[in-house]
Amino acid sequence: MRDLVRDYLSESEDLMPFYARPLSKLLEHLPEPSPWRPCLVREMRAYNEKIGSGGAFEGTELTVVTGQQPALFTGPMYTAYKALTAIKLARRIEEHTRRRCIPIFWAASEDHDFEEAATAHFLTKKEEPYTLTYAPDSDVAGLPMYRVPLEAWVHEAIDCAMREVRKSEQTEEIASFLHESASVSGSLCEWSVRLLARMFRDTPLVLFAPHLPEARAIQAEVMREEIREPLETVRRLNVAGTALSGLGFSPQITKSEDECSFFLEVEGRRRKVLFRENQFHLPEEAMTLSRNEMQGLLERSPERFSANVALRPVVQQRLFGAAAYVGGPSEVTYWGQLKGVFERFGQPMPVVFPRAQCVLKTAKLDKLMKRLSLCVEDLGSPLERIEDRALRGIAPDTVYQAVERGRTAIAGQFETLLETLETQDAVTREMLEALAGRVEGEFERIQGTLVRRDAERVATVQAQARRLQQALMP
Repeated sequence: MRDLVRDYLSESEDLMPFYARPLSKLLEHLPEPSPWRPCLVREMRAYNEKIGSGGAFEGTELTVVTGQQPALFTGPMYTAYKALTAIKLARRIEEHTRRRCIPIFWAASEDHDFEEAATAHFLTKKEEPYTLTYAPDSDVAGLPMYRVPLEAWVHEAIDCAMREVRKSEQTEEIASFLHESASVSGSLCEWSVRLLARMFRDTPLVLFAPHLPEARAIQAEVMREEIREPLETVRRLNVAGTALSGLGFSPQITKSEDECSFFLEVEGRRRKVLFRENQFHLPEEAMTLSRNEMQGLLERSPERFSANVALRPVVQQRLFGAAAYVGGPSEVTYWGQLKGVFERFGQPMPVVFPRAQCVLKTAKLDKLMKRLSLCVEDLGSPLERIEDRALRGIAPDTVYQAVERGRTAIAGQFETLLETLETQDAVTREMLEALAGRVEGEFERIQGTLVRRDAERVATVQAQARRLQQALMP
C-alpha cells in the first residue's frame, strides 16, 4: 500500500484533489476571518478564565485549530506537540498577513474512549517506562470525558509519579499544582484542560470544549441537516474511501452504510445511532425514534447530541472558520475522506497541517548515542539490530580492523571482475555475483562473531542500547 502521509507531504498529483489544497499553497489562499457568534465569544472567555488560560481573543481573528481527547495527565506527548505546532503556525500566518491569528485547542470533551484516556506513561529516574492507569470506582462506560469523575485516586497517582520521575527544581511546584488543579476539577476533562492551560499560559493558545452549551446550540444547525438526510455523510465518507483504495491507499475510516454521523446521550452515556427502515435506532438502548421524534429531541435538548469523527471537523469549521487544522498522521490520513462532507454542509475545508514530531534528549543520552555511533532513527529498529550496530560502531580491535580491510579489498576485486565481465557471458556473471554475495555474507558472520567475543562489553552495550530505546522510543 502507498504511504498517504508521505504522498501528502510530497503533494502527489493524484492525491491532492482529496484535500483543500497543497501545503505549499497554505499562505496563498487564506480565508477571510469568520466572526464567531457573540454568545460563543462570551462563553469561551468565561471558560478560559475558569481554567486559567491566558489566551486572549476578540472572535474576529483568523484561526488555526488542533485538538485531542482529554486524558490522564493530558495524555501522550504529541498532545503538547499539536498545541505547539498550532501556536507556531498561527504566528507564521500572522507574520504573513499582518493580521491576528488565534491558535485554538479543541479538547474533545465529548469523546468517550475511556480506555485510551485512562493511561499515562512516564520515564523513571533510570529512564524506564512507568505506567499509571485510572480505574475509577464508578461505572464510566460510555461516558463522555466531561462526565468522567475525578476520584481521590488521582492524588495517589500524582504522588506515585513524583516519586518515580527524575527530580528538578520545579518538582515541588508542579506536584503542588497537580494536586490543587485536581481538587477543583469536576471531571477528567476539566483537569486535563487545566493542565494544558498551565503549560501554555504564556502563549496565545485558546482552549475550547465542545460540550459548552452555546457551542452545542450552534452545532445543532449541522445536526438538523444530518437528521434530515442521516446517511449522506457516511455515503460520502465511504465513496472517498473507495476512491483512495483505488489509488493504493488504505482508508482510515470505514463505516457501515446505516451508521449516522452523530451520537446521542442517553442518561449521560454517549450512544451510537443507526438509521434503518426510515427510523433511528440506538442498539445499546433498544430505542427507536422516527425522524420527527429525533428532530424534536434536537430542538428540546441539543446538549444531548455530539458529532462523530467525520462530522466533528465540519462543526469545528462552522464554529471557527479555521484556515488550517493541525493533525497527527492518522488525522492527515482520514481527512482525505472528508472533502465531500465539507461540501455537503457548505463549509470550506481547511488545509491539513501535520503536527511536529519530536524526540526529547538529555545531554547524557546524546553523549551515549554518539559513543555508540547511533542516531535517533536507529532506535526504532528491533533491539537486537540496535545492539549489533552499536557493537560495530565502537572502536574495533586490530583483528576486526584486519578483517574489515580484507572484506573491503575482496569486495573491490569482485567489483573489478564484474566490470570485466560486463559484456561477457551472462551465466558466468550471475555465478560471480552469487559468489560475491556468499563471500560478503561470510565476512558479515565473521565480524558479527568478533564484536561479540567480549561478553562483558556485549552486556554493557545491550544495557545501554536498551536504555536509549526506552528513553527515546519507549
